[in-house]
This record gives sequence, structure tokens and C-alpha cells, in this order.
Amino acid sequence: MKIVLSGYYGFDNAGDEALLAAITSTIRELEPGCEFVVLSGHPRRTYALHGIQAVHYMNPCQVIHALWSCDLLISGGGSIFQDVTSARTLPYYISVVALARALGKPVIFYSQGMGPINRSFSKFLMRRIGNRVNLITLRDEESARYVESLGITRPPVVITADPVFSLQPDDRDQERIDRVLLQKGLNEAKIIGVSLRRWDALDRDLHNLPLVLDELAEMGYRILFIPLAYPEDIEAGQRVAGAMKSPAYFIEERLSSQEHLALFSRLHLLIGMRLHALIFAASQGTPFAGISYDPKVESFLKQFGLAPLDVELAAMRKEILQMLKPGEARTGIAEKAAGLRSRAKESARLAIGLIRDK
Repeated sequence: MKIVLSGYYGFDNAGDEALLAAITSTIRELEPGCEFVVLSGHPRRTYALHGIQAVHYMNPCQVIHALWSCDLLISGGGSIFQDVTSARTLPYYISVVALARALGKPVIFYSQGMGPINRSFSKFLMRRIGNRVNLITLRDEESARYVESLGITRPPVVITADPVFSLQPDDRDQERIDRVLLQKGLNEAKIIGVSLRRWDALDRDLHNLPLVLDELAEMGYRILFIPLAYPEDIEAGQRVAGAMKSPAYFIEERLSSQEHLALFSRLHLLIGMRLHALIFAASQGTPFAGISYDPKVESFLKQFGLAPLDVELAAMRKEILQMLKPGEARTGIAEKAAGLRSRAKESARLAIGLIRDK
């Protein structure tokens, strides 16, 4: 059984690498002998990080050969079907799907978060090719409604959950994080994690964040900036840290997906912009406050009964202090995450079923 995976892999984005780790590990739990080939932006890096065969995503001969010899194409997860970050993103990923279907290979959209798609041509491609895939699993109800609005009605649609909820750190991951925190003098500290990304409105909308972080530092918390994408997240964190009066700490080490989870389990609170920073926190039962820059963040927060963090100073301070109260937030998050963890594995069962039903 051979599966090709198409997604935003090999680009130093911790969230997408966690998706790859989660998808492959969950499928291998159900089908231990399964082989994978990843369409990657950096095949050597993908192999070094995951131990999985990879080919360059822009090498047509390698891509065609991988698809020709596979039993299934998994497209996703993540948010690859959108045209906000680039006009070229969606046409590329949908062309891989079209090629696989032309070769007679089954295709699953795997725990996708759909949209936003603004260009008419992009919507046409999604409707035309999306109606030819064999199965669509989505990570939230908003994505399901969006798929229907695009006119994609032929494939079965199942709402599952983000694959990363199926990942858990082991003892070795915890030990690595112990060493990292010890080196920074944070091994016994109360830590507030901050995960930001490059955003045009960062200075305008988050000018109160350094003030709140300084107040938390005065209360005895240590502020730790955690980049999920290199190098752009480091720059975003430095801009906020530079406006603080209190010292801040940075994760500069390259961490694996499970090591990130181990780190997030040590936090008292995560203040995050990137979706998978919030997912890392939620999966470990860590309270989180989400800063919305994209509808997918608001959709995720809604699943936990949360709204985006208010940018006004008093409201921001109140919301963060509420999340830091012991017991209530952490218990509710852990219970919700347990349900999502079970649903996350459903996409793997469905994907394997497509191969067995050939």
C-alpha cells in the first residue's frame, strides 16, 4: 500500500510538519506496512525530519512517477485550498489532484480547512476538480458549508478534526524540552508562550500586547516567544519583545512536532496567532488566547466557545487573566480536545478504506 501526500511540506512550518507527522503516524497505526511519498519543498529535510521518502513538489517527472505508482493521493491537511497567500497556491495543489484522477488514482481531501477563495478562476478549478475526488474530510463545520457554497456536491463530505490532535509527545520529547528550558533558566518558571506571525497589522492592532506581557512579567510569569515558521515568526516576535520593558525569551532551537507539543504542555497560557500554535496548546490542555488574522483562527476558537482576543488594553488584560485562573479553562479545553482527538483518527480510517475498496 503506497500513499502520496501533497501539502505545504518541507518549508520549515511547524504546523504543516506536524500535520505530516500526524497523518502518517495515524495511518501507520492502522496499516503498519504502508509506504509514503511526500511532495516536498525540500525532500532531504523531509526525509531527515520524518524518515519518509520525498520528491520535489515542482519536479514533474518525479511527481508523475510517484502518482503513477501509488494507491492513493492524500491532499492536505491544512489550508492549502485558498488564494489569499498567493494566486499560484491553489492552482498548483488542485493540479496535483487533477493529475492523480487522470491516472485513475483515488483522492481524498484530508481534514482540510477550506478557503477563503476569492478569484473566479480558483473557484472554477475547485468546483471542477473537487467534484471528481473520491472523499472529502474537513476539520470544521464552516469548511463544510464553504465546500457546499463552491458547488462541490458529488463526493461524500465528513467532518472530522485537525490531524494534529492525534499526536502526543513521548518521554524523549519531554526530556529534550527539559534540557531546552533548563538552558534558558526556565525549568521551574511559570511560562506564558507567545506565538506570532508576520502580519501587516501587527504594530497597529497589537500595540497593547507588550504592555500586557510586561504586566504578566511583573506578576512572576516568564514570556517565551515560540516561532512556528522560520524565519518570519522570529522577526514578528522580536518586534513585540522589543516594545517590552521586561526581558523575554525565545525558542531558537528547531523542534520536532512532538517536541513542540511537549513544550506547549509546560505553558500556563499560550497567546497565539498561528492556528497550529492554538491546536498544539489545545491538544495538551493548555489554556490559549487566539489572535485572529484569518477566518480559520476564528473557526477554531468557536469550537472551544472562545472569541478572538480583544485588542483593547483593558479587555485584553481581563481576558488573559481569566484564562490564567486555575482549573476552569484547562479542564474544559482538555475535555474538548479529547473528543477532537478521537475524530482526528477517523480521516485515516476513511483514507485506508478508499484503497481497500478499489
